[in-house]
Amino acid sequence: MNNKEFIDKVSLKTNFETEDVKMLTSALIEVVLGDIAEGDSITIQGFGVFEPREKARRKVFNPTTKTFIIVPPKTTLSYKMSAALKERLNME
Repeated sequence: MNNKEFIDKVSLKTNFETEDVKMLTSALIEVVLGDIAEGDSITIQGFGVFEPREKARRKVFNPTTKTFIIVPPKTTLSYKMSAALKERLNME
């Protein structure tokens, strides 16, 4: 599902205008990205937790040059799904 399909589906389910849903979706994404960029975690009840994680500096082997290189530290995003979502996905 792409962004337009998502917006159309939410619009049909909520009876809100497509433009209103588009604006709300953009605002939601902006708030989530802003908080994650500041280092905060985001918990969406029934969906899961998005949390920035720091990866430490590490040494890796480059097989092409047969040398070790240093990979600098970086921030990644981890996601842990909620128990309710996990249960819903595994229903048979």
